[in-house]
Amino acid sequence: MNYFRSIAIALVLLCMLISVPAHATPERLSPVPFSHTVKMPYGITLTELAATPIAEAFALHGAFTRASSWLDHRQNLASASNASPALAARRGAIFANQLYNFHRSKIFRSSDSENLYINVEVTITPIAKFDEERLMAIRPTSRAYLYEAIYTAEENYLKKFSSSIYKDKHKIYLHDLDPKRQFLFNDIAKRLTVLKAYRKLVPQYSQGLWNNPKQILASVNKLLEKAPEEPILLHAKGSALFQLKNTVEAIRYFNDAIDLEPDFVVALHDRGTAYVRASLPDMALVDYDKAISLAPENPHLYISHGSADLVRKDFRSMCEYYSKGCALGFCDEFNWGVARGLCQQ
Repeated sequence: MNYFRSIAIALVLLCMLISVPAHATPERLSPVPFSHTVKMPYGITLTELAATPIAEAFALHGAFTRASSWLDHRQNLASASNASPALAARRGAIFANQLYNFHRSKIFRSSDSENLYINVEVTITPIAKFDEERLMAIRPTSRAYLYEAIYTAEENYLKKFSSSIYKDKHKIYLHDLDPKRQFLFNDIAKRLTVLKAYRKLVPQYSQGLWNNPKQILASVNKLLEKAPEEPILLHAKGSALFQLKNTVEAIRYFNDAIDLEPDFVVALHDRGTAYVRASLPDMALVDYDKAISLAPENPHLYISHGSADLVRKDFRSMCEYYSKGCALGFCDEFNWGVARGLCQQ
């Protein structure tokens, strides 16, 4: 009798052990570095000096694309395990930009019987304290939107370069291109070079403010000497000037950036904020409205719009936009309005 009882207990325990994995949480994935290599021929039209930063930008974007694929996979696992998914509105590559750091760039050269080649390998690594909780709880920050602007500008320049080269999808004839295009390629290379340098300054930007605006202004001025018509840098100079209380000059540089890139969301937002300081809230609303139409998932735009409404004492509109910002995860301003009886819960 004891024998059969032991057999029964053993079978029950075996069934319990078999059933455990079905209810287990998916295995945690450890983030790993991602590398990407680009091989690019250069010659008379595309010089080695221009080929290097262009190839590096292609490689960097390739590495971020691979990282974003990993993040998508991780989010899918999290959703399957009933965990809170990461903010869906962020584009994959921009999301990866917040969680990975540019690590290194290995440049080497090779040649064959016909052409010379530049090879660039880029690696990105996870930021410190990259963990499951941070991935799931991440929210868009003002710094994230600077990274997005840089990434988008680089992407546009790389597309411009590609459209000038890839006449044949299988072959590239750089030696046979019109020599006049060398100016185009050199200009693209300069812009990509200064954007790479500017990306290194962005960690000093937090909650819409530079840690040391005077130092940033000096650094940006040096970069503008190499690319005086780069909208990203013009905006950066305007934002540093604004922080240094030079509102009129800040608006001037925001104007220049927007004239060159009319859909530059961050510049539109910051010019609107400068207009508010200059007691021109109506003009600010025009910029905020356009920025919202371009980036409706950006909660900071709604908060700023509501703040301009507050200056105008249009409390109904203020509450409407504060509420929209709250729906995207930023509720301090809306709660402030509720606490003072200006907004209804």
